[in-house]
Amino acid sequence: MTSLELATEASDQWISTQIKDWSPRWQENVSEWLQPSLALVGDAEWGGQFRDMVQLPIDDPLAWANRRVELSNGHWAIVGIRFRGQDIQKPFVDVIATSLLPTPHGIAALSEVLPHFTDFAPLCLRVNLPDPDRNLRILDQSAADAAHITPDLLIVGRPVKEMNEQVPADRYDDVTLVRYDPDQAAERVRAIYDELTQSRPDLGQWATPADAESLEDAAEQGLLFDIRVDGASAGILAAERDDAYGFTGFCMQEIALDSAYRGQQIGVAALQRLSRELPSTLDDVLWGHIHPDNGPSLRNAQASGRKVVTAHVWLTPPGYPGMPSR
Repeated sequence: MTSLELATEASDQWISTQIKDWSPRWQENVSEWLQPSLALVGDAEWGGQFRDMVQLPIDDPLAWANRRVELSNGHWAIVGIRFRGQDIQKPFVDVIATSLLPTPHGIAALSEVLPHFTDFAPLCLRVNLPDPDRNLRILDQSAADAAHITPDLLIVGRPVKEMNEQVPADRYDDVTLVRYDPDQAAERVRAIYDELTQSRPDLGQWATPADAESLEDAAEQGLLFDIRVDGASAGILAAERDDAYGFTGFCMQEIALDSAYRGQQIGVAALQRLSRELPSTLDDVLWGHIHPDNGPSLRNAQASGRKVVTAHVWLTPPGYPGMPSR
């Protein structure tokens, strides 16, 4: 079997049961999602570009490339060095695929990966954990052989066809979506975040405003909108095609409301409007990343029927400092 076939086969236990129910072609989807990362295993050219961009004194380009690590128990892991928020003070090792299982024993065995990246002084590992509500309880009860496990980002989603079948929110008829310019949208989003930061000074730890580049991508797909309520501008909404985690679909890039329109189901109504604008196929999912501390966004997502299906979690074995919360 090729490395891609092996990684796809190994992913079976790491894909949420909900994703498998939503996406009959999940194995093909996973294979397409993994392929770019697997292509970078041992890629010295890419590693050199990564090194030159980050500018740390670690010369070997292969140290920067994704790599396959053989574990002492006969299993393997495909991993790569990363930096949270592009901050060189926050290095971690990303687990892309592994033959281990998402069990306490399997999670604990991943700690063998970290010594292979000693030059980078990684703080911890990051793993995509399926069905986190259940698996985090299991791992907490076992303590994963004393490793500390903390959720970083939740992946929440729902099939677009189900979004379109739900009962409209109370404010649905009051809300319309109008195409918007990405540069103006970026300024508007920054202003909303600046205002929010005054009442939530820790906002930047779990949510950052979408930049003009990502909003331009959404605009090119016709999925960048001014949210209007009774004709008045109320905020910004953006999404773009992004197939990941075993499903195909559209990723939320931004939803930001002015203070006068929060807590009124405007966000839910806007998401329902968006789902009808998406050029979706039968099995597409509307999904997004939400930090577990971002209560308003999580409540809004769940009110629109989206479910937590997987999560990025920090795995910190004994002897490692772990990812700081700030």
